[in-house]
Amino acid sequence: WTVTGHADAASSQSLGGAWNVTIDFDTPGFEGCTAPSLNTTDGGVIAAACTLAESPGYGQWVRTGNRTFEITFVGQEFDLGTGAMNGTYKVRARVGLHENLQQFSGPFVADIFALDGSLVISVSGLVTADRMSVESLP
Repeated sequence: WTVTGHADAASSQSLGGAWNVTIDFDTPGFEGCTAPSLNTTDGGVIAAACTLAESPGYGQWVRTGNRTFEITFVGQEFDLGTGAMNGTYKVRARVGLHENLQQFSGPFVADIFALDGSLVISVSGLVTADRMSVESLP
């Protein structure tokens, strides 16, 4: 029995794979977190949020140079009291893949919008991520 997969993403200049992502905000009043993210090898992004008031994000990543990438994803904001959607968000990041190809880091900007599309606030910070790997059973 042979297990195969797309392990080549972990050995090439790709953000494809599963990541543990740490978000640190520069903007006072915003608390960071560590959240999972899943990036497909063809450029898709599914990113968990830091709070239950936000949906997971979905978007794209693209390689822009030697170990450099741009990431954009969007999601919805919710009122925790009523469950009603009360806005949207968009996150943009420019990250560098470390030489070991197992971590990336870089600055990000997150824009939060009202339902009418007007900008409520723009926040920024640093994103760092560690690639997850398969752990065999003993």
